[in-house]
Amino acid sequence: MKHIIKQLFIITLVAILFTACNNQEQKPKTPEFQGYVENTQVNVTTRMPGRITKIYVDEGDLLKKGDTVATLDTRELLANRQALVAKLHNIEKNRKRVYNLYKAGAIPLQKLDAINTGYEMVSAKLNALDTRLQDMTIKAPMDGVVTLKVLEPNQMMPPGMPVVIETDPSGTWARFGIPETYLNQINLGDQFTLTSNDPNLNFKAKVIQIIPMATFATHTPTALRDERDIRTFDVKMLLTENQTKCKPGMSVYLTLKPVENQSKTTK
Repeated sequence: MKHIIKQLFIITLVAILFTACNNQEQKPKTPEFQGYVENTQVNVTTRMPGRITKIYVDEGDLLKKGDTVATLDTRELLANRQALVAKLHNIEKNRKRVYNLYKAGAIPLQKLDAINTGYEMVSAKLNALDTRLQDMTIKAPMDGVVTLKVLEPNQMMPPGMPVVIETDPSGTWARFGIPETYLNQINLGDQFTLTSNDPNLNFKAKVIQIIPMATFATHTPTALRDERDIRTFDVKMLLTENQTKCKPGMSVYLTLKPVENQSKTTK
């Protein structure tokens, strides 16, 4: 009798374990897709080389478009400008004398034309020099945050080298690679909540772009198993909150419904 009871107990236990495993296999896992944060970054620089005399900002500072970021050494340019101003003033005096002589018929028109041409050439050089002087003051090209300070005062700045890198918080987004089997859950304009590796930091995001990725399939099809290619789509979501807490390359996560439980109607 004890032997029969023991066998019944084992059979019942095996049945329970089999049912539990079978139910677990049938229950699809909730898919979570990993994406990465990107944003608009601008090199704050100038076309003029020179020695940095002062930097007015530091990493983390908020900038408004047109704020002064740094200045370059202008001593040589100012000396050249002073010389051009003196030369222009001297030409102006001579031009008045030449004009009076021409008006009196003492000199030909060519003399007046020559001094007028010289005056215009020096004026053009002075205007060009003033433009160069303006470029020696480096200003913020947009509203944003200083995310990286590249150079320091007294360093030489080559042409095109950034003093700082500025990030536009309003231009922050996340990219995901989503298999097409889940695309009926994602439409342009849809709103999602993204999670991060920080359990206390979530992000609201809006779908702004869905395009096929260069990668053709998420797995290789096998004819023997009658599988099909599943294309991956690049889904771009604009972050609408907590942008200043994002860093480029930061991981974010999108949770969707399992394929088996997807509704026939999209969001």
